[in-house]
Amino acid sequence: MSVNRKPLRNLLGTAALLCGLWTAVPLHASTVLQMNFGEIIAHAQLVFEGRVLSTESRRSPDGMIHTFVTFAVLDVLKGDDTLAEIELSFLGGQVDTQRLQVTDLEVPEVGETGFYFVESLVNAQVNPLVGWAQGHFLIEPDASGDSIVTTANHEPILTLDPAMPVAAPMPTEISKGVAKGVVVQGVGSASSLSRALSVDEFKNHVRSAVESSQ
Repeated sequence: MSVNRKPLRNLLGTAALLCGLWTAVPLHASTVLQMNFGEIIAHAQLVFEGRVLSTESRRSPDGMIHTFVTFAVLDVLKGDDTLAEIELSFLGGQVDTQRLQVTDLEVPEVGETGFYFVESLVNAQVNPLVGWAQGHFLIEPDASGDSIVTTANHEPILTLDPAMPVAAPMPTEISKGVAKGVVVQGVGSASSLSRALSVDEFKNHVRSAVESSQ
């Protein structure tokens, strides 16, 4: 996975000490690189459609503050299809008067419904979603009330290209929350929202890519 987290591990040790002294600790994340959508799928152990039931910030055994998000699993596109609920841990949150914040890390909100590409169900992650926001999609109504799929930044998705790059890799680019191959409707675009991918269309793209990779 093309995400550099090494600098972040050093910051975690510092933050653990500061958290006991300060009310609020801003923690700057290491650089998250832009990935190809095919890489997002390939690096995900679990891809599911879910609804956020609850969030709770508490300390993990290492003393760090994490926000634990509980999802109802509505459909599984890749991975264990027997899951009914799942809890994912995101670094940061507030316990009593102490708060830990990781820059650019967005925690799913209670009540939201979307698609979540989970990197690992075993290894602890700063953000359990592959590519951070690049592995986080929302299901939202369009102007006509139909359900469409958007990025975590609420940009309607027009099409997906999950193909893995076959040429020499391009120079690395910093992620802006959208993977390569995910075509979105830009602000002020003349494209009609009716062109945005429906929930079923999004699922078909992902399932087809999963099947092709097996």
